[in-house]
Amino acid sequence: MPSESAPMHDTEHTPFLAALERYERPLIRYAHSYTSDLEEARDVVQDVFLKLSQNINSVDPDRLASWLFTVCKNRALDHQRKHSRLIVMETESFDQEASSSPRPGDDMESRETAATLRSLIENLPTRQREAVTLKFISGLDYKEISQVMKTSIGNVGYLIHHGVQSLRTKWQEHEANPQCSTEPALAL
Repeated sequence: MPSESAPMHDTEHTPFLAALERYERPLIRYAHSYTSDLEEARDVVQDVFLKLSQNINSVDPDRLASWLFTVCKNRALDHQRKHSRLIVMETESFDQEASSSPRPGDDMESRETAATLRSLIENLPTRQREAVTLKFISGLDYKEISQVMKTSIGNVGYLIHHGVQSLRTKWQEHEANPQCSTEPALAL
């Protein structure tokens, strides 16, 4: 009988590779919301997939997303406690995708908009921030979010609804008074 740390057999590669392909990027974004450093977030996610490879046969496929995000959250929180510092999201990690726009100003405007939105999300109450992040950044459905957050689907809907309402209000305030930006000015 193979041990838990034994390499995966060929039949186990397919579900593992499918999970890696589907969840690696959303998990990195989710871990980054805790670590504030992209490389540290990648390390956390690497630990998550290492743990998955060791437990691939015992993880229920219907609960894979919640298992991955729960392990990711726990690893990221461990990391956060270990480094015990204020977590501030950096703008560059989410803006690595190439812009299809030919105008350079569009890219800068998109980055500023993304930075403002991330700052607004960061200022949401903890549970709302987590639900909004899992839904709109990680792409989980309500059932998966409820499993990760260990709450009812109805409560997930409530948290997301109120989080989005709060974001909409704060965004409108920001648009009405852009001088009171939530992000520090960039030095040129």
